[in-house]
Amino acid sequence: MDSAHDLPSPTNSLAESSHSVSTAAWERQEQEAEILFSQRVAELCQIQWPPPKSFKCSVAEYLRTIKVLRPVIPAPMEPLIERLRGGDLNHITSITIPWLSEEKDRNLILRVPRWDQTRLDRQVAILEYVRQKSIIPVAAVSATDLTRGNVLEKPYVLQSRIPGNDVRCLWENLTFLQRCDIARELGNYIHTLLSLESPTAGLVEFNTVTSTKGDDNFRVVPFEVEVDDDEHGDGSRIKNLSAPTSGDPQGTLEVFQYLFERWRSNALKSSCGEIDNEVALWDKMSQLVQEMEEQGLFTTKLNCLCHVDLHPGNIMGQIQSGGSFAITGILDWDEAIFAPKFMNCMPPAWLWDDAVFSEHRVDDDGLDPWPYELSGANVTPSMLEKQELKRIFEHHAGSQWLRWAYDDSYRLCRGLFRIARDGLNDNQSWKAAERILKEWERMHLSRAS
Repeated sequence: MDSAHDLPSPTNSLAESSHSVSTAAWERQEQEAEILFSQRVAELCQIQWPPPKSFKCSVAEYLRTIKVLRPVIPAPMEPLIERLRGGDLNHITSITIPWLSEEKDRNLILRVPRWDQTRLDRQVAILEYVRQKSIIPVAAVSATDLTRGNVLEKPYVLQSRIPGNDVRCLWENLTFLQRCDIARELGNYIHTLLSLESPTAGLVEFNTVTSTKGDDNFRVVPFEVEVDDDEHGDGSRIKNLSAPTSGDPQGTLEVFQYLFERWRSNALKSSCGEIDNEVALWDKMSQLVQEMEEQGLFTTKLNCLCHVDLHPGNIMGQIQSGGSFAITGILDWDEAIFAPKFMNCMPPAWLWDDAVFSEHRVDDDGLDPWPYELSGANVTPSMLEKQELKRIFEHHAGSQWLRWAYDDSYRLCRGLFRIARDGLNDNQSWKAAERILKEWERMHLSRAS
């Protein structure tokens, strides 16, 4: 006979049963929502790209209404709909429309924002900006609706699907010459990004102001950090920094100070006017960028377009008929910004360092370095082939890129700018800020000695 210890607790059994029921109910709701969404996507495709209505199709449609003939009459073509994984800001869905003849029109990607505050108009604007202003291949926007007044009942963007596969998946099976093709093209694209300049740091939007001849279709709007009005806020310091507007020249120090002071003001409000750890950390970072300015690190006044997430998973490509490799598109421009040029110069060490490519992105302490950058990207590889990949990329990226890529001071600048843009929003960014301050101090001491 089982002992009392072997018998399930009535309370636990009830809890486990309730948990199973609630999990099953949640999964069923998810499946039902997925089915409904797919039906709406299919309806959207029918509206955007109506299937052909030939005499033959009409006859087949009529014959399928006869029950005995339905099994032998081919069903009408339906779009192939598949939800894809990934996408931090958007739900991503692959769509294939079989009745369209051109492959570039037939294979599409549907992007639907995960959150209401996602600025879909800016996602469209940056794609169009890159497509119109550069040679960098990006997805073409086929259709968009920024409202909920459509069959999806959600804002969406439909864009062409870039052919090929991502470099992360292809790399292992590529020849050395094909990898050289990637290094060459990627270097050219980085060089192009450095040439897309703006006096203002910020985000790309469509220019909604009535344009005159010669006006641009786009504008760069400064980064947004809302400052809460409160008696504990540091209003005197904020007033000394006028809010930038689109087109205003912004030096690197000005961008840093503007963002830091706004984050600091909100932190001061949260601490009820006390100089707590967060406020003190913003003060230390403000002092750091002032020292960087005094050392001549911020001499370049213009900002450039920065992808900020140009890892191999966001680079699409395919092998050409002659055996060469071509980059067919760059993905994930959602977080692209105009920023100081050093932000565009993070070395793509995965090109010549297998450990980085395999995403073993931890430092000597076993910590994920974001937004603190891994050191050592400027170390010359021991293998001749990897040295050549590094040389090819650097040659095509150009002298400007080399100026800001490998210097440890600019490595710290890149990490610091990510914090200035996004704030101290998690434990990781706190650790990164503290480490940047410590390393800057160490660098100063080593120079002094």
